[in-house]
Amino acid sequence: MDRVNSMWSGDPGGMVRNLVTVLLLLAATTASAQKAIWSHAVGNWRNGPVVYITPLIETTEAVTTPQLLADYRLFFPELRDVVDLDVLRFATPEEGNDSRKVLKAKYDMRKLEVVMLELPVIEDRKAE
Repeated sequence: MDRVNSMWSGDPGGMVRNLVTVLLLLAATTASAQKAIWSHAVGNWRNGPVVYITPLIETTEAVTTPQLLADYRLFFPELRDVVDLDVLRFATPEEGNDSRKVLKAKYDMRKLEVVMLELPVIEDRKAE
């Protein structure tokens, strides 16, 4: 009981130390609770004329939609000027790959050109 009372009795060092401990515990718990998920993006999905479907990437639940959109635009130059860009998330890679196949078939039926984007190749400069 003395420890609880000392925390609020004007001992700023003890209060700050306890607050930092609690925040660190919360951060550690939150960070470890993030599950791996998979995502892909679809660009120009409303009316084309060219629909872009990105490859599946692994991410976490902590990554927000705006962060994913920025990453997709950064890594795929084709998406930089696309207005209708949507991010889809999946619990398993199988679900994500199935989604890509179904979307391609759907847009093919609508007679829209579909471009299945590939991950950019990052060259190893050390090998030169």
